[in-house]
Amino acid sequence: MAQAVCGRPTRSASIPRDIREATALSAAATYPSSFGVAMYGPSADESQYELFSEPSGHLYTILDEAVSKVLDIVDLSEGTGSSNDLLTEQLAPLGQRAMKHIGSLTAGLTETGVGVRVTWQGREGTVRRSDWSPSGLQRVHLLCEESEFTEAETTTVTGWLGAASSFRGKVEIRTDDGAIIRASTDEELTGRLDEYFNKRVEAEVEVEKVVFTGGRERRLYSVLSLRKLAG
Repeated sequence: MAQAVCGRPTRSASIPRDIREATALSAAATYPSSFGVAMYGPSADESQYELFSEPSGHLYTILDEAVSKVLDIVDLSEGTGSSNDLLTEQLAPLGQRAMKHIGSLTAGLTETGVGVRVTWQGREGTVRRSDWSPSGLQRVHLLCEESEFTEAETTTVTGWLGAASSFRGKVEIRTDDGAIIRASTDEELTGRLDEYFNKRVEAEVEVEKVVFTGGRERRLYSVLSLRKLAG
């Protein structure tokens, strides 16, 4: 989940070691009858904040962001509306790998018909609580399990790179035909995004389509390389 949120979603490649170390959870205690468990993240040093936080002074780690994304999905699945549009908007950018893990997580809970209550306390002391009902779990499970990903295709686009985050590996490119492409970036490119900000570029882009149950479609974009063009 953290790799998908703060980097380029992958299907099978290994997760970078710094991300794995920053998001490892340890079980510290169980509640009576083992119906609950307390889990803690790793001790964070300043280098983690340099790698994964925006330069705003807030001690908000990649683990906080990954957990928040999961809880966003939980809360949306508990909505009363019948439309899954907002839920698919959260799930699709995570990519096939993260959605598979979410599908596996919800499978066992759906089969037993139980819900989950989650409380997460961030390093700044903020607390977030979410309740995941059996119906909400089933809703997410079906979306993850019945989605289909196409084989990725590579294309070349030209336009202006108008937004970039080296902390989250995300860019926005306004193409020459006026479209806005929001994409993740390849790991080797992420640290050099400031070189291309507000410049006209040629981008090699990998495009993958996900089709959800009911026919909803989303395209996922990943920038593999960038080349500056004359303005």
